[in-house]
Amino acid sequence: MVIFFVVVSLLVLLAIGFVVPVLLKDAELEAETFDEQNIQIARDRLKELKQEFDNGIITESDYDLAKQELENNLALDLSVSESASASAVSTGASKNLAFSLLIIIPVAAAVLYYQLGEFDAITGNVETVTDSMPQPPNMSMEEAITGLKARLKAEPDNPEGWFMLARTYAAIQQYDDAVSAYEKTLELVGENANLLLHYADVVIMSQGGRMTDKAGDAISKAIQLEPENMQGLWMAGMLASAKSDYKQALTYWYKLDPMLDNDINSQTQLREQIASAEKNLSSDSLSVIKRDVAVSSEAVAKAEITVHVSLDDSVKDKVSATDTLFIYAKAMQGPPMPLAAVKHSVGVLPVTVKLNDAMAMMPAMKLSNFDQVKISAVVSKSGQPGMNSGDLFAELGSVAVIANQKVSLVINQIKK
Repeated sequence: MVIFFVVVSLLVLLAIGFVVPVLLKDAELEAETFDEQNIQIARDRLKELKQEFDNGIITESDYDLAKQELENNLALDLSVSESASASAVSTGASKNLAFSLLIIIPVAAAVLYYQLGEFDAITGNVETVTDSMPQPPNMSMEEAITGLKARLKAEPDNPEGWFMLARTYAAIQQYDDAVSAYEKTLELVGENANLLLHYADVVIMSQGGRMTDKAGDAISKAIQLEPENMQGLWMAGMLASAKSDYKQALTYWYKLDPMLDNDINSQTQLREQIASAEKNLSSDSLSVIKRDVAVSSEAVAKAEITVHVSLDDSVKDKVSATDTLFIYAKAMQGPPMPLAAVKHSVGVLPVTVKLNDAMAMMPAMKLSNFDQVKISAVVSKSGQPGMNSGDLFAELGSVAVIANQKVSLVINQIKK
């Protein structure tokens, strides 16, 4: 299945590649650098996935699924400029046509396959498909959306369908509808950093590019969940800059800057934003910010635990995809407050997360202040933190807080 999606994605991108460069030859730098940034982010994430697979943190099937999702998301991300911070691209007719092609080709392919695709054909059961496979009609985007909505009416708890609907609405610039579809996806999946950033982007676009409290809240949650998320750092910096909080903006952007060492164009654009923000602060203030970022980055590197969580087959029938999953580190003794925590829905399992000092709720209660911690994963039926009767869990004590620490938890116990 993965090979199929890779080949299709490459063919779609190849087709676009013949047409779009000619139409976009005069496009401004911002659009180009944003696409390049998305590509670089995807490359970096693919390297991380490969490393996690090589280190045994994730299984081959997990790796294949994650890689497939990454490829599909990249194809869609290349179709529109989703960064609220990017400057508007010129509105010449050829550029509008180019972006229309970038939007329509990948999204139409994705939606049509979602509507008409036969997964049995991919897995090799050709005999069962040949006679029954429907012939693709001349389907417009509106008809495809109507079909997708009908499918979701029959399957209202299908997060993948809602996500696809949200992305499709965003691609055709129906941002209010995209906001609603993303909200439904978040309701089903839980607070996922990348999903929150997509949501924040369409909220901003629905308001004509204006940063709102709703978008700001989503960005803040995303950066709390994944402090190293590159798109999150960029958008969090833009959020702070919009509030004239240049110190906080630079804190995010100084952290992001070295992550873009292999993407000169994106780094150049970021440094222009940094230079603009630096004009508003004294040299002494800038020195303090740079020092704090360096200290923070060093502490995170020394005190970060990668946790892989999965669900044992024996308890899969006792949970729902919408149940809440908490993964956290606590001190072996002392206050029960988590030193670092991540919240997801059970539907994301198996999942790999990173716990580090950036998630600390209080300066005195962070991972780097402890030599050993207890790592837990809890499926909460109530959706609230803590562990109550009937909740499922896994726990691992005496985990050393060291650089590049990796542990695995298999949820297989039920709280009495």
